[in-house]
Amino acid sequence: MSNKININYNLQENGDFMHANAITYDTINDLIFISVNYFSEVWVIDHSVSNEYTASDSGGNFNVGGDLVYRFGNPTTYEGLGERLFFNNHHVNFSTPDNKNILIFNNGSNVSQSTVFELKLPDELILEPDLNNQPMIHWEYTNTDLYYPRISGAVRLSNGNTLICEGDYGFWEITQEKKIVWKYNGQGQTFWRAYPINNSIE
Repeated sequence: MSNKININYNLQENGDFMHANAITYDTINDLIFISVNYFSEVWVIDHSVSNEYTASDSGGNFNVGGDLVYRFGNPTTYEGLGERLFFNNHHVNFSTPDNKNILIFNNGSNVSQSTVFELKLPDELILEPDLNNQPMIHWEYTNTDLYYPRISGAVRLSNGNTLICEGDYGFWEITQEKKIVWKYNGQGQTFWRAYPINNSIE
């Protein structure tokens, strides 16, 4: 079922079958977005659900209880329709003040090349097994020099540019026209991700 998690999708001997690596709170819709690396997905759950209803599939603002409100990135996890976008992913976060657009770093382990996606969420978050429920690609950036199979991330800056953290390299700042403003090579250091100081998306 599309609203439930198949724990057998990615079995790991050490029990780390999800490897969730980022969480973002949607203050407008009271939703939690979770980046789940081993499923190559983002899971969305209803923060308004009380403890009484978390074990059920009803209750809360979206009336799905503890089930997923929405998911995207890899419809093969629930035999859904649509293109698989993510092959390992990190750092889900919002890129617009209305929380309609999502930025995420797709590590790209299938092609050894990473891509930053900005995705436009649908107006209504629904999961139907016989429909393509994936969000639309609003903007994306990749480069033959951009690849790291672990960690990494991207955030939208107040000037409209995107700050990319490439885990084994350093940082890139990219314009909306996909021009490189600057790069920083950390010379062998490993970087988890970047958080700009005093950044406000207008």
